[in-house]
Amino acid sequence: MSANIARLYRDVCLTAHFSDSWGDELKDRSSKLYVKSNWQPPAPPQELYVRVMGFINAIEDGLQGRKAMPNLLPFQEELLASFQASDKLIFAQADKGLGTCAVTYEQYVQDVLDNHLLDEKGYQLLTEEEAWQRATAAKKSIFEWLTTNRRLINDDAWNFVYKTTSENSVDPFGRFYILYKIHKKPLKTRPVCSDCASITHALGKWIDEQLQPIFKAQETYIKNSFELKLELEDLVLAGNVSLFKYDAIAMYVNINTDACLEELSGYLHDPRTREAFPHYEPAMLMDAIELVMRNNIMKFGDIFALQIQGVAMGISPAPPIASIFYSIFEARMLPRWKHRVSFVRRFIDDGIAIWNHASDSSVDETDWNRFQEEVSSYHGLRWEFDPRSQQIDYMDMTVSIEGNKITTTLFEKELALYQYLPPNSSHPPGVLTGLVMGGVLRILQLCSDEDDADGHIRNLYQRLISRGHQPTNLLPLFDKAITNAHAYLAKHSTSTSTKKKPVPAKKRDSIYFHIPFHPQDPPAKHWQRLWQEHMVQPTNKKPLTLVDCGKKATFPIDKMTVCYSRHQNLGNYLSYRKIDKFNGRKVSSFLSG
Repeated sequence: MSANIARLYRDVCLTAHFSDSWGDELKDRSSKLYVKSNWQPPAPPQELYVRVMGFINAIEDGLQGRKAMPNLLPFQEELLASFQASDKLIFAQADKGLGTCAVTYEQYVQDVLDNHLLDEKGYQLLTEEEAWQRATAAKKSIFEWLTTNRRLINDDAWNFVYKTTSENSVDPFGRFYILYKIHKKPLKTRPVCSDCASITHALGKWIDEQLQPIFKAQETYIKNSFELKLELEDLVLAGNVSLFKYDAIAMYVNINTDACLEELSGYLHDPRTREAFPHYEPAMLMDAIELVMRNNIMKFGDIFALQIQGVAMGISPAPPIASIFYSIFEARMLPRWKHRVSFVRRFIDDGIAIWNHASDSSVDETDWNRFQEEVSSYHGLRWEFDPRSQQIDYMDMTVSIEGNKITTTLFEKELALYQYLPPNSSHPPGVLTGLVMGGVLRILQLCSDEDDADGHIRNLYQRLISRGHQPTNLLPLFDKAITNAHAYLAKHSTSTSTKKKPVPAKKRDSIYFHIPFHPQDPPAKHWQRLWQEHMVQPTNKKPLTLVDCGKKATFPIDKMTVCYSRHQNLGNYLSYRKIDKFNGRKVSSFLSG
């Protein structure tokens, strides 16, 4: 807790130090690319210092050590310990949020090698020396890019890229892992690169910020299921129409790198794009994109690989790069099919559209086949199409044609496990509240029919009961959730636009007390009472906001927010991304049989 208490003390000192400029215009923090300051302000004035130290002492008294009761039974602790010590099993994640799956270490390594890293079209194996040489060269190129474009990058972003790249150069490789597509037959795997510590991570974050406005402005872009539902509900259908969906086959890794760079360069240099999005400089942005796409150097166990085709899933700019790349083709191709395809939306590699049937069935079938061929004719990207139908499952919705309108309901995968947190899980009470509030809102957002929505809400309630939650706790939460959701949706429906308007930066109005949650610690209201007693209004003392901070200013805020963090969960204990720490065979030994 010492670090959290020091953080609280620093927060108070900063607020006091800058109290005279609290009403000034806030610096825009819409960008997340900045280096957090470690500067320690001077101690606050004596009266404030006494108050904050009294509060800190009261916190420490309330956190005196005690023997805690575990929330795992003895046999569960033994089982977890055996899993951690095992050199035979890896606990990988299933794709689409379908939970954790156990796989033998040998099978996992073989799946990675056979399905991905040994594919010479997509990856090139490197020696450790070659990997370090490439990483060092990439670092040098990034620093040269920073130097060349110094005047075009704001100070915060420049410092973020420079500092993060320098720090990551100690261990500059992304970590390769796979997700199991257990919902697919036969079983398939999805390659992912965890790049948060890689040499190109910071530059990738900058690229992502530059591309996001362009990405979201594409004609076929959809933000989420609810936004799609609102668009679909506004349609009035005419004639003989069907729904269909289509899915790119391994989109990220099958992108032709050279073609992608060429297409993006042409699009980003186009005067029309520059006029619509004046925030970027095309040559600088393209240099950065090429640096990231050509330097995805990954580590898997004790072997190293360079991705030589496509863009790695897991890196920040992968979604906008892949989506904009295909949107360039869509803008040329779709107008030729407006007589057949009247509506198209795409969530990166998953598309949904409406097909207008020809009166002649043979013409209709010919057009359908030609359309599929043309969609898959762009630089080797292939797409799989589901049959045209009056009802399809798309993302987390079932979409249906009823008369001349489209209706939707919640779609839940056959393999969904509904692994909601049980009541003995060590999470703050607000987590259950958020789960119920969010779950109910999602159901009411996606269901066109109220009776249908009621059925899904009852299912959510029963699943939480099955996980051990009590009706006395759940029923008030569900009542409040339904009321809040209806109020939100009513407000949303009266809005003139579903697009959010820019929200001006707000003044910080709270001191933050960070603490790991433990169910046997005093509750949040205890810390709030201590804050009031020691900081806001001590006995016979003036209110906190009247305490003089010097510089002809008083302390500007009197609110405190308790910010809970969680302890390690099972995913942390059984993490498998850095398998070089695994007590099994070296991955390199699998290469020689």
